[in-house]
Amino acid sequence: MLITLIRQLFYHLKVALTWLGATSYGIRRGYIHRKSVIAFDDIGNQDEYQREVYIFAADYIKEHNITAVLDVGCGSAYKLRKYLFDVVKAGVEPDTSNLKHQFPGETWFAFLDSAWKQFPAQLIICADVIEHVPNPDAFIADLLAHQHAQYFIFSTPDRNLDNSPWKYGPPNNESHYREWTFEEFEAYLGKYVHVLHHEISNVEQRTQLVVAKRR
Repeated sequence: MLITLIRQLFYHLKVALTWLGATSYGIRRGYIHRKSVIAFDDIGNQDEYQREVYIFAADYIKEHNITAVLDVGCGSAYKLRKYLFDVVKAGVEPDTSNLKHQFPGETWFAFLDSAWKQFPAQLIICADVIEHVPNPDAFIADLLAHQHAQYFIFSTPDRNLDNSPWKYGPPNNESHYREWTFEEFEAYLGKYVHVLHHEISNVEQRTQLVVAKRR
């Protein structure tokens, strides 16, 4: 009981101290951002998460006559290959060796290889990626440096849907640097792109989905 009380007091002290700093990445003062994370390996996953994001993307592609898509942070590429089967596509990951081994006839780019910025995609998908990124400002700048993309689909957890009492960080998921509320995420992305659509796409998984267009 005493240990729990001490932990709570320590947590609230950290929150109070963080309020003295500037707002980071569109998240309110007082939020505790994680400084380091446990690397997340998605290579064994299929469509347990973000399934509806890719189904939404497939419909959006048809409605807007999009012919090529780039999936930045594609993980195992299961969802990219299953739901976006009738469009020219490529995946981006920090390490693409496993993807190139499993699917040698398809297009994969390492994130640090700037060649992906030349891939002729009109749409970039980033499904639950931004929360794993240490510097989202730099990440979005990289996406906007892409030569062709006009549309973007983002998804990320909505912090307000977390039932944990520690909503002011760090996130329960130790692979996440930070999590945004619905309002914070729209305002943050709005600094860089035009937000066209924003919804909660999966309440149980706390997923918020944003469609945006280049300014």
